[in-house]
Amino acid sequence: MDAPAADPERTVVEERLHPLSPLVSMWIGVVAFGWFALTSILQGDSVFDDMSTLLQRVPWWLLAVMAAVVIGLAFGYWSWWTTKFIIDDVELRIENTGAFQESKRIAFSRIQSIDITQPFAARLLGLAELSIDVGADAPTKLSFLRRARAAELRDYLMVRAHGRTATALPAEPGATASAWDDLSAADEILIRLTPGEVILGAVASLELLGLLLAFGIPMGIAAALDAPALAIGTGFIPLAFALLGFLSSRLFGQFNYTLARTPAGVRISRGLFTLKSQTVPAHRVQAIRISQPLPWRWLNRARLDVSVLGLGSLGSDGESPTTTILLPIGRPQQVQTALASLWPGLRLDELTFTGPPRRARWLDPCAFPWLGYAADHQVVVSRLGWLNRSQHIVPHARMQSVSLNQGPIERRVGVANVALHTTNLLGGEKIIHIDADEARRFVFSQMDRARSSRTEELLDPPGLRAALAGRADAATDADLWTLRTHADTVPAAENPPRPPDAVSLDE
Repeated sequence: MDAPAADPERTVVEERLHPLSPLVSMWIGVVAFGWFALTSILQGDSVFDDMSTLLQRVPWWLLAVMAAVVIGLAFGYWSWWTTKFIIDDVELRIENTGAFQESKRIAFSRIQSIDITQPFAARLLGLAELSIDVGADAPTKLSFLRRARAAELRDYLMVRAHGRTATALPAEPGATASAWDDLSAADEILIRLTPGEVILGAVASLELLGLLLAFGIPMGIAAALDAPALAIGTGFIPLAFALLGFLSSRLFGQFNYTLARTPAGVRISRGLFTLKSQTVPAHRVQAIRISQPLPWRWLNRARLDVSVLGLGSLGSDGESPTTTILLPIGRPQQVQTALASLWPGLRLDELTFTGPPRRARWLDPCAFPWLGYAADHQVVVSRLGWLNRSQHIVPHARMQSVSLNQGPIERRVGVANVALHTTNLLGGEKIIHIDADEARRFVFSQMDRARSSRTEELLDPPGLRAALAGRADAATDADLWTLRTHADTVPAAENPPRPPDAVSLDE
């Protein structure tokens, strides 16, 4: 007789979370209760002799805290016992059979990204939290698993999410990643920042300058009024706490920042006490912003922020929930490496930028030499800003629409603005004060590029392409900040001012 056909819904893995998960979730209460009990025993206190002594000697509020901890642990273990997750050939299921039965199903095709977070208490116990992002819905979290098991599940699910086949997930973890940076020997480290670089970025940031001004002004007023107590209370002490919080947040949050290429995709890991590890899905990247504040220009440094649709936050220094810091601070070579890790072949230093016409110089007297745009077969890049210069890079395939606008003054000058519509998570994806006729031509040609790029993606999925990409481009002395643009080389006779009627957008 023939062997029975394999069940297409066969279960690959079915298990519960780690038994210490409830303790990690309430670790502060558990530690406080344990410390109270330990000190009482070491001091020979008879508080635990009988219940009457306990009720007499312990304050009521401490008893309430102890009761809350015990009740919380009881509910935590009940939830742990009645919850399990199941991974089969087509989906991930989370089953809860407690007071209210619940079954949450996540198809592999819906998974956008998977993050691993290790809070301080979980890290001490070798545990980790798995956060599965499915786009518009809130992330689904598996709290907590052994760190090696969480890394194994993450890699397996990311492979399936990219549409590739994978071997059956074994019951025991295989190759483990390092507890320090969540990387294994097979991963290729592209960028690793030293603590000095992270501190340099914080000290030279405009945010720190804003803090100094915000608290320095009250201190100056108090000094002028000869009121030292007022200066200390309104300026010095708040400034000290603000500086300590800002610098510690940057240093602890971005400590040991590492950008690496792994079999599951580009991975970012960072954090001193709480380790956060996130795999960036290249096919979900909507735009990248390269920002360079004025002090960073003197240091030849820049920062990269990436806008990823449906992606949660990585950092702890104020970025929006849908924006990820791709590179906190880096030299031009590191910027180029980070860009190539997502979009192989992209070289900003090889693009030719077209700037505004000379007649529009007085509209942006300070930023005029920097403004401009460039495009190739893969992306369109725009330049903005003066005090904080930025370059916005938008893939053609991620562009949803393009709009053109022209104010009354711009109509008189003969220039127009073009807005590139994606998810607008970073803001600033626009081209300003370019020639009006050129703007119209760009709008129509850009929509053609967007359509053709989306068609190419259907034939060659970018997620699979990025996952199977080879090594990143070699680091070179790329010139990413050149102020000269194509418009500077155009002779004045080829760029004459035109009458306002000739460039009206109402034609």
